[in-house]
Amino acid sequence: MDFLREEQIRDRAGRYASQRGQTAEEALGALSKCRQARYDIFLSQTIRDAEVVLGVYLYLTDKGYKVFCDWIAAPQVDRSEVSPANAAFVRKMMGISDSLMFLDTQKADESLWMCWELGWFDGNKGRVCIVPVLRESEEYRAREFLGLYPYLQVDAIGRLHLKRPVVRSPAGLAVLEAPGSRSFEFWLEGDDPYRTIAFGLWRE
Repeated sequence: MDFLREEQIRDRAGRYASQRGQTAEEALGALSKCRQARYDIFLSQTIRDAEVVLGVYLYLTDKGYKVFCDWIAAPQVDRSEVSPANAAFVRKMMGISDSLMFLDTQKADESLWMCWELGWFDGNKGRVCIVPVLRESEEYRAREFLGLYPYLQVDAIGRLHLKRPVVRSPAGLAVLEAPGSRSFEFWLEGDDPYRTIAFGLWRE
């Protein structure tokens, strides 16, 4: 199993944009299509990583998934503005999406929206996973609350899988849950959102 690697993702986006004489941001806007009635994936992302966003979007749609990305489905929306109208629009689109992928990049923690999107989706629908995009040979260490969710990996023939993070009991023992991984398709279509189990009390 491996992660999505930044060099390959950026290369995919760069080739796509350069063939059209566009920047990554321009290519995302130009991809705008008719809105779907339903999406397999709501891609939670920050445009500060436009090239990575474009590459991951192309990667997922090439695999046949219907992906909502606001830069594509709603290029006219001002993402820098946190307003009730924008929140209502994002909430509506999450409501017609079967899962949320949190695109965890170096700039994700600068986003005004991503943590809110993850929290809303987790509380209302539950099917949340993390998509690390890493440099070559880099390993994933989920920061803070992102370690609560399964994360995406790819097998040798390109199939998507979700892996549960290691959790620790109140005594500090590492606990590996079974099954440790499952196919993305099974997760997307099944009844189990594949959350990690809880140990002990949050507060005493």
